[in-house]
Amino acid sequence: MQFNVIVVATDFSPGADAAFAQGLSLAQQHQARLLVVHVMPPLVNPSPLLDEMAVTQTTLALRDGLRRSCQEELQSRYLDRAQGVQAEILFLEGDPTRELVRLLKERGADLAVIGSTGVSGLAETVFGSVAQKLVRRAPCSVLVARPPAQPPA
Repeated sequence: MQFNVIVVATDFSPGADAAFAQGLSLAQQHQARLLVVHVMPPLVNPSPLLDEMAVTQTTLALRDGLRRSCQEELQSRYLDRAQGVQAEILFLEGDPTRELVRLLKERGADLAVIGSTGVSGLAETVFGSVAQKLVRRAPCSVLVARPPAQPPA
């Protein structure tokens, strides 16, 4: 199978770093375009009892700060290491699974690479992981990368 467009989703976790390494390696092997994307979930108003204007200004300031720091992190952690491939970083806002599926369709991705966060137990049962949801909904193949095993303490 030939990959032309590979999308790597990141949440800046060790699993996401493993996903990037896998995606970068595959992009180099296939001379594919690499898109590294972070999706920030929507910020929820902290309380309906607070003044809407104050909440909106606070939320906008927080969102702008998060956007700047995420874009800087995407650049330094991933894009600066993506040598030998055509790479792009993207910062999206919204439901992570929905936004990733939309991006995969829009860009005609051949492969999505996402890290396994190791969520288990009740949290996984109630919410499910983005990786699980993406495997079910993506219009292309999905590679779930595990972070390196940690040595026992």
